[in-house]
Amino acid sequence: MLRLPPPEPAVAERLITIEAVASVRVVPTRLRLVFAISALGVDASAASLAARGVVGAAKDKLQTVGVKAADIDVDFIAAVPVYSWGVAKQSSKDVLEEKRSGTRVQYNLHVQVADEAAALTAIEAATAGVGADLLAVDYWSDDLEARQIEAEAKALAAAQAKAKRMLVVFASPPLPVNVHENTRVLFPQQLYHNLTRAEDSAEQWYSRDLPRVPASRPLLIYYRGLFADLDTGDPVMPGARHIEIVSTVRLYYEAPGRPPLVDTERE
Repeated sequence: MLRLPPPEPAVAERLITIEAVASVRVVPTRLRLVFAISALGVDASAASLAARGVVGAAKDKLQTVGVKAADIDVDFIAAVPVYSWGVAKQSSKDVLEEKRSGTRVQYNLHVQVADEAAALTAIEAATAGVGADLLAVDYWSDDLEARQIEAEAKALAAAQAKAKRMLVVFASPPLPVNVHENTRVLFPQQLYHNLTRAEDSAEQWYSRDLPRVPASRPLLIYYRGLFADLDTGDPVMPGARHIEIVSTVRLYYEAPGRPPLVDTERE
């Protein structure tokens, strides 16, 4: 997180800037799971009927593990043509010809749960043999507005405390002339970190007659959390997936003992 850059010398002679950054960590109150469900049919009607059957099976499995029907939303995404290759004759020659072979229909299932334990249960239920693929996990809090105000207050208090310490170098307290505030909400899905994947394949060996079958490797991704240049924040290292609210407050003071600016264009 970048801090305020140093002011230009002409500005520094007349303006004092005090900046503080504060964060508030918020426990999510709701999670949303998004599942993709698709099916193939000879036409859009058949594909949609098949996909809705899978949707119904997934909804039944979710309700058996405690997800309420009101917390499940079905979203139609698309019906797209599917093509396949086949051998055909053209000018007495065999060619590979592409023809439409059917239609694929996709629905998305949006599922709301209370916490990560319920999310894991719902994921296992929805993906157990019914053809649902997990697309995303999103986090939310019903208390975001109040916690943003809390973060702003923390940043303002930190800036004022810093100003009180720093401005003692002046015989007379400088007058405040302006204030700037910026508050951002960072959701857990924004705080994951991808590590660079190194080429760590096994000892090189090649046989012309044998195909290569590479080993499966883990995803090099982890929840890093917020590591930022803060004046005040949670003293505990991030571990659980929390929503981070980061607020920056800048206080501007008029530098004392400087003559007023002269507007040469008006003279």
